[in-house]
Amino acid sequence: MQDTVFELLSCDAIAKNTYRWILKGDTSQVTAPGQFVNIKLDGFYLRRPISVCDVEGDLLTIIFKVVGEGTEKMAEAKA
Repeated sequence: MQDTVFELLSCDAIAKNTYRWILKGDTSQVTAPGQFVNIKLDGFYLRRPISVCDVEGDLLTIIFKVVGEGTEKMAEAKA
């Protein structure tokens, strides 16, 4: 597993309690949609495993539902 830092380009609500993140960075370790990435959040001990929705070039798209404190913090993130 390789740690990679991504830039959050957008965080959009797409349905009730459901959000889409578009991230930019080194996607060489992500080979296909459906693969999981672990999101590290400041102030939280555990990482959040989130399935990849799409990967194209250096852009990574994930979609997640708010179900707890960690994903709630993710939904509040600003690009």
